[in-house]
Amino acid sequence: IPRLFKRSVKCIGGIHLQVADRAMCFFENDYFLNILKTYKEKTFPMLVPIIVDLAENHWHKILQESLIALKTILKEIDPLAFDEALKLNPQQKRVFAIKQDEDDRRKMDKKWESLNNKIRSKQADYQEPQIPFQSASLIRDFNELYAKIYDKEKFIQA
Repeated sequence: IPRLFKRSVKCIGGIHLQVADRAMCFFENDYFLNILKTYKEKTFPMLVPIIVDLAENHWHKILQESLIALKTILKEIDPLAFDEALKLNPQQKRVFAIKQDEDDRRKMDKKWESLNNKIRSKQADYQEPQIPFQSASLIRDFNELYAKIYDKEKFIQA
């Protein structure tokens, strides 16, 4: 259940309007709402802070109106759980966080580094694979089409 709602919140909070709109359609389904009500102690801390924030700050007015309606629905389901979800302290919010924070990212990078070092110690010819989405590398280095576009822009600007 947490994975389902975490994914739906990621979709709603994402940059793609159609994906967010389709994810909002789940909340029109009675079966989905019954799951939400049944597991509200797990789902509300995930949903409520994000929905409230998006209802106030979303860039698309129609989706913002839908988010306001969803916020109202969530508040009507259980006003007490709704208010409790908004009062979570930062450590509790971190448990339900959608995006990976810097500390988690660093831990994961260190773990990968230690795994690569173990492989390197056992295989002398091991070469660490290049990862396309790191702060030190650019997407164009891994996408031929992007490289062609980039080269054309560079050619035009010269």
